[in-house]
Amino acid sequence: MESSNSYPIYEGDDYKARLEYNREYMIVHLPEVYKFNRDILAKLAIKLEDLKEFSANLGYPELYAAAPKEDTKINKLARRIGFTLLGEAEGLMVYYYTGDT
Repeated sequence: MESSNSYPIYEGDDYKARLEYNREYMIVHLPEVYKFNRDILAKLAIKLEDLKEFSANLGYPELYAAAPKEDTKINKLARRIGFTLLGEAEGLMVYYYTGDT
């Protein structure tokens, strides 16, 4: 598998996220969520739409997300903010962004 680049894209009082990419994909990692409420969901939805547009403009047709398999809270969040489960890889649940919430 090709190596990838990774950097933080958001770290605040409510959650932190990291973006990973290489020639094949762009993926959002949601490693920690501190708060989980309607306001957070609305903020995430806006940021994800912007990130989806950004990734599409860079030539990535799909935006993916990864969450630790055992973290039910983050997996629930991924589904609630518009990601659809694609499968499992290396202990992570992998989703693609559809925007359907």
